[in-house]
Amino acid sequence: MCVVYLPAYLYLGKLETQPLHHPTSTSKRLLQQTDVPNKIVRPTRPPGPVHPTPFNVTHPLSGYVNVIKDREPLKLRCRDCALVFNSGQLLGHQAGPDIDQSDCVVRMNDAPVTGFEKHVGTRTTVRVLAHSGVPSFSNHSANFTREGLKVVGWGPDDTMKTDGKGKTYNILSKLATEHPDNIQVYVLTPPRMKYADKVFETETGKPRLGSGSWLSTGWFAMILATEMCDRVKVFGMSNGEYCRDPHAHPVPYHYFNKYGGNECQEYRKMERQRSDTHRFFAEKKVFEIWSKYHKITFHYPTWRPK
Repeated sequence: MCVVYLPAYLYLGKLETQPLHHPTSTSKRLLQQTDVPNKIVRPTRPPGPVHPTPFNVTHPLSGYVNVIKDREPLKLRCRDCALVFNSGQLLGHQAGPDIDQSDCVVRMNDAPVTGFEKHVGTRTTVRVLAHSGVPSFSNHSANFTREGLKVVGWGPDDTMKTDGKGKTYNILSKLATEHPDNIQVYVLTPPRMKYADKVFETETGKPRLGSGSWLSTGWFAMILATEMCDRVKVFGMSNGEYCRDPHAHPVPYHYFNKYGGNECQEYRKMERQRSDTHRFFAEKKVFEIWSKYHKITFHYPTWRPK
């Protein structure tokens, strides 16, 4: 069994992405900013190639490079992966044993395991880190670093500069140097970052910046899972209909912070913002589409894509 962590990277060469198909009229309707949550038109089944269009068909994990110059880029293949979201949805279930049975366990940012084992399991193979979460992860690295952990870090190009001016890259590089025997730290190359934006545009019909969006860590983690895993079991992600149900049970935005706000309230607040926000309802719809092309299932809460 393995656990996956997401790292930062050292970009040393040119990586070419595979061409993406043009958005269809259906995908253009997918993302509609609105004051009412979940008002995103759901296409029946998107035409064209597999979703998301691969970054590199021959080498799916190209573009995840090690921050230590003489170490290999990310290489990992898992039969089945548990992709664990940070939602308070997990507190209503005892999913820990199911999560730990997976070959690889992927977690996000600095979501803790200790104290929540029965809900989220104990193992971690890969941890995907957003640039904004790297400082916190580094400050509490003793709680996370263990032999075999892989960290994958993502962030804007200016935070990942390798000339000493990339603040996020510097922290990740230091982390890898301080724990050389326990963790491997990787980062996304600039072409990889552009690919993530392009996938968003292809799937929703709108450029990320034009929609006022920040991609979530879940977006990067899901892309990685489709490239690395034969099967993906997603834990703790409700579907786009959940927050429309007036009888839906309120849960914390994060399972490890009961004072951090109500999940649905946070989603609605972000949906009303015109810029600098996450588009979680749109991302959920995209993931639902991807499940038709990959072996992706949703658990705790359990739901089936339409």
